[in-house]
Amino acid sequence: MTLPKTIRVAGQTVKIKTRDLSDESCYGFYSHSRKMIFVHNDLDEYNTLTTLRHELMEASLCISGVGFCEKFEQEAVVRCMDEVFFPAYERLLKRIE
Repeated sequence: MTLPKTIRVAGQTVKIKTRDLSDESCYGFYSHSRKMIFVHNDLDEYNTLTTLRHELMEASLCISGVGFCEKFEQEAVVRCMDEVFFPAYERLLKRIE
């Protein structure tokens, strides 16, 4: 599977990079300060896609501001997923299929 180099999330460009993350014991992570998603480069296709989806959710929450709420706001999370995450994820799926 070839991943795109970038994805648009709520009008912002988020870079996607693959690299060896075995030293960090994780499949991936999102850096909000760098607007960058990192995915471990040695995953099978299923784990690559689920990791990318997970990190895209993290990016959506941070970019929308919901990720910085001090308490759980259910409506804010649902609106973020509806208006930010799902549109970005659907665009991503179209690009890698």
